[in-house]
Amino acid sequence: MTTHQTLIFATGNAHKVHEVGLILGGSNLSLKSLKDINWTTEIIEDGDTFHANALIKAKAIYDEGHRMVISEDSGIAVDALQGAPGIYSARYAGVGKQAVDNNALLLQNLDGITERTARYIAVICCIVDGEVNFFEGRWEGHIVDTLSAGQGGFGYDPLFIPEGYTKTVADLPPSVKSEHSHRAKAFTAFKAYWKERYQ
Repeated sequence: MTTHQTLIFATGNAHKVHEVGLILGGSNLSLKSLKDINWTTEIIEDGDTFHANALIKAKAIYDEGHRMVISEDSGIAVDALQGAPGIYSARYAGVGKQAVDNNALLLQNLDGITERTARYIAVICCIVDGEVNFFEGRWEGHIVDTLSAGQGGFGYDPLFIPEGYTKTVADLPPSVKSEHSHRAKAFTAFKAYWKERYQ
């Protein structure tokens, strides 16, 4: 299959769509977000793992007649907090709260703790003609003491310094994230699978 293919990406997050579009460059794929297909139905992510939530999202779109769907569930896991925020990363401070609120709560919960190792985790679920596949990526690092003023990235990026770097993701060039992040690793693995199987 070498013709151009459109993949529904089960997200309304424009940042993710842009990031993933860059990673998938050179493939025969283009992405359509939930906004692009006018999806308005709320998808309840009530799984207890990243894999479970990724499957819930992908299956919801696939079951509505879309033949090729990809979804991603991701978050940050802090060792000192027993893996929290984890699957609750996007709503850590409560439903409807913003990234700044999530970051503030994470710093509050780490107050006085010096051991701050953490990792970003991304799990992709791809469904093509009923076949389900998962791909995972991890990005190791640690959480800083104070919020960075950097304007790059989103989510917990102003708090996360990856291994091998001295600046937070928000302060690093976007190319670092697009090449080395948890999302980059997961989608690069997916891209290799796709090119071998469908391109």
